[in-house]
Amino acid sequence: MRKWLRITLITSGVLITLLLLLILGMTWYIHANKATFLKQITGQLNDRLNGTITIEDMEPSVWKSFPNVSIGLKKVVLQDSLWQQHHHALLDVNYIFVRVNTLSLLRKHVAINEITLQDGKIYLYTDTTGYSNTYVLQNPNGEKKKNTASKDANIEQLTLRNVSFIIDNQQKFKLFYLDISRLDGKMKSTDSTIQFTMLSDILSKSFAFNTNKGSYLKDKKMQLNLSVIFNKHTKILTVPSQEIRIDEHPVQIAGQFGFGEKPPPFQLKINANQVLLQDAATWLPPNISTKLSNITLTKPLDAEANLNGHMKFRDTPKVVINWKTTNNVLVTTMGEWTNCNFTGRFNNEVLPGQGHTDENSAVNIFQLNATLAGIPIKVDTIRVVNLKQPLLRGHFRSDFPLTALNDAAADGPILFKSGNASADLFYTGPVLKDDNTPSSLQGVVAIKQGAFTYGPRNLSFHNTNATLRFTGQDLQLENIQVQTEKSSLQMDGAIKNLMNLYFTTPEKIELIWNIRSQLVDLNEFKSFLGVRQKSKPTKSQQRAKMGRVSRQLDVVLASSNVKMNVQLDKIIYQRFAAQNVKAGLELTNEDILLKQIALQHAGGSIQMAGIVRQQGNNNNFKMDATVSNVQISQLFYAFNNFGTGLRSDNLKGNVSAKVNLKGNILDNGTLAKNSLYGTINFNLKNGALINFGPLADIGNFAFRKRHLDSIMFENLSNTFQVAGNKIMIPPMQIASSAINIDVNGVYGIDGGTDINLAIPLRNPAKDADITDKEEKRRRSRRGIVIHLRAVSEKDGKVKIKLGKGDKEVTGSATDIDTGY
Repeated sequence: MRKWLRITLITSGVLITLLLLLILGMTWYIHANKATFLKQITGQLNDRLNGTITIEDMEPSVWKSFPNVSIGLKKVVLQDSLWQQHHHALLDVNYIFVRVNTLSLLRKHVAINEITLQDGKIYLYTDTTGYSNTYVLQNPNGEKKKNTASKDANIEQLTLRNVSFIIDNQQKFKLFYLDISRLDGKMKSTDSTIQFTMLSDILSKSFAFNTNKGSYLKDKKMQLNLSVIFNKHTKILTVPSQEIRIDEHPVQIAGQFGFGEKPPPFQLKINANQVLLQDAATWLPPNISTKLSNITLTKPLDAEANLNGHMKFRDTPKVVINWKTTNNVLVTTMGEWTNCNFTGRFNNEVLPGQGHTDENSAVNIFQLNATLAGIPIKVDTIRVVNLKQPLLRGHFRSDFPLTALNDAAADGPILFKSGNASADLFYTGPVLKDDNTPSSLQGVVAIKQGAFTYGPRNLSFHNTNATLRFTGQDLQLENIQVQTEKSSLQMDGAIKNLMNLYFTTPEKIELIWNIRSQLVDLNEFKSFLGVRQKSKPTKSQQRAKMGRVSRQLDVVLASSNVKMNVQLDKIIYQRFAAQNVKAGLELTNEDILLKQIALQHAGGSIQMAGIVRQQGNNNNFKMDATVSNVQISQLFYAFNNFGTGLRSDNLKGNVSAKVNLKGNILDNGTLAKNSLYGTINFNLKNGALINFGPLADIGNFAFRKRHLDSIMFENLSNTFQVAGNKIMIPPMQIASSAINIDVNGVYGIDGGTDINLAIPLRNPAKDADITDKEEKRRRSRRGIVIHLRAVSEKDGKVKIKLGKGDKEVTGSATDIDTGY
């Protein structure tokens, strides 16, 4: 045993010694023949090149690939003849390690089995004229040189470390820039196929098929663990289905490239499961990703892309992308769509044969079911066409409680309390914010048994039913019924060009509104006299997501104009009641215009027009009215005696008048104190003064037997001037059955009354048979005429005193005229 052990050790030692001597010998041999080996390597390369190649140095590395030998080439630069113009060397690498067969070195022939490139750049450049620095790879004679001393190297393995690979084609607007930190590739060749397998870590700085449209996979890290097979006979390169990684996300890829045809066709299939839309969008060029910037899906989806095209200049492949998602959240400018379930497809060849362009591209979403701010929505198909100027088309359906709209429009003007709505709408409109292409909406929204509060006017409605019919640009309002606590309204109307003006110029929107009712209590609508209030959402509403459409609704309602045609059987306002009301009104942001208002009141009729300018608590108004044959007692009662000392139960008769007044009305509907100015031209027929205090005082003064507690007169006319708290009374004669009075002066509504009264003592009954008015007037002035003054005292009461003009006397003979 010891003998055999000794023999084994001696034999092993001899073999190791011989191996060491062999290695040392090869190392010495390589160093001794460095110039020869370098010449052989450059010779093999120059057989295939047409340009200038420089190698700074060569060093052997026996141990690195023992028993084979690696030869290290330092600073290898390959330049074409026009390098001085474009300055892009085809190859500029600090180190190239070449593994050669050891036995081939002994025959003074280098057989290259492996090449490793480290720290450098491979730059394939083509200028705008079509000239390329790859010209250096062509043989100047157009054919391979035959060299009996050299054979083609069988390169079985390729390794790259920190190498940038660039294809810059300025003529065809292509730029591929890959920073390869690691690539380990192996090639296996048979008679019919070549299989290449690689493991790599790559940073894609640019992957632009068209630099004008931007780059795919911009600044993306890729792990490409690929195996491809090339068939030598069919010239087809096959990429079997396998996984790669983009920014650590797994992506399944498969494809085929046919190099036997010109131009070479290719097919590529890419599957990405459970990828976020915003992540996948960054893999795409800006001309596509920007279209997706307004859309966010918070959860991942599954996507499959199929590309078919040809590898030639200006060829854009046909791209079809399909995706699906369930229970997702879609965030758009319209708000958050929760519980989203849908499938989709992108196709860049909508019309076959019309090219693979943005204009011929479309995005389709099928069978979308979602909830938007509590509103369930179903969409059969959403279609976005022409991605250069994208236009969306969709069929939207929904049935929902109206209270769900409170979250959809958290600070909107309307707060719903109950009711239901159903919608069936077809929408066509732009996708991009700055696109002014007109939108179109067709279909119906039906509201049933709704109850809501209109916040800006603090008005509540119930039993609301309505049909909103969209007809493209316009909106028809049909069969609208609403009720307040005391009023019931039937309405219809139309808004022209709504879709075009809604977002752009809401102040140009005009609502034509027809209103009918058996009874309207205007006291419920006094809030329209004040400034429109902004809505104050609750805390829960403030937290709700609100879309652009609902935010704009409050702007539209505040800015738009309303033309109203009103037909009412009866209206009530405070103590005023009228029948058969017909009116034309216009409501603007600042004014209420009263046009062609006609109504019946107190047995007569009133026609009026005017304007109310809304300024907050105190609103200016101007009014022109014609009063025809109205019972004066009811008129005074309706308007609270106009603030005068006369009461409705003091008056009888039918009055007609022309009224021109301006003043201020408060937001609670009452008249601002001392604000009226204008004229009242009136005519009172068959009038009577009943139990009028000042007249009773006159009776007590000098006419105790005349019964002045009730006097009758046939006709009384004058034109009063109203100036704040005073009414100017021009001279007029009151000819009654019991007394004649000449009146002029000033009536003070809250003091300042100074009225001159000239009262003949002659009893009008004596002239009752005289029909000539002038003769009757002349006779009435016969005899004694008493001059009195009705003046306001400090306590505000009006007292009758003797006097004339601005004098005050007590029984002076100068205050009694006699004559015939």
